[in-house]
Amino acid sequence: MKIYTVKPDTDFRFIYPEDSVYRSEDWEFKCKPLAGVLPLNFQAYFQESDSDPIPDIAWLGMSTFAFKDEVAEYLLDILEDCGELLPFTVNGQTWYCLNVLQKADDALDTEKSEYKYNEGGIKFGLKNIALNADKLPASGLFKIKGDNYTTTFCIDDQSTDEGVLGSFFCAVASGKFTGVKFEEVPLA
Repeated sequence: MKIYTVKPDTDFRFIYPEDSVYRSEDWEFKCKPLAGVLPLNFQAYFQESDSDPIPDIAWLGMSTFAFKDEVAEYLLDILEDCGELLPFTVNGQTWYCLNVLQKADDALDTEKSEYKYNEGGIKFGLKNIALNADKLPASGLFKIKGDNYTTTFCIDDQSTDEGVLGSFFCAVASGKFTGVKFEEVPLA
């Protein structure tokens, strides 16, 4: 089994929601349901760029990932198992933002993980993450409380057919979808 952080690929354009949504107090993807909280079918736009291509999976509002309609449909079982898909519109096309609800709060190995500190010595983020394999969900995408639910992690367990079929990592690779990168996280 491998664990990855899911990161935006900066070689592709990002998406930003309309200002009223982006600046609202509800624009937080911290493992709490947002269906009925965020406006249904809000509008969004791609960052200005003449050279960066539009991805299949885009980083949305510096907070979460968004999926083209057909990509969301291809990944539907995996995405719905770990969270909720919220529709919005970009240039008349339907996209879905992912709100990850699956948590693994006890999975962070605090002794093997390293934190970033500000000049006053206060922790403000994780620099190096180590996770306990026995405290992880069986499959899918998840977040942890130890980094304030900001990082999206994915489990890649190719030891069983179910593990392969439920792997976001494998599905992105098999679909050849653009817009995300994966960085392996050490297991404690």
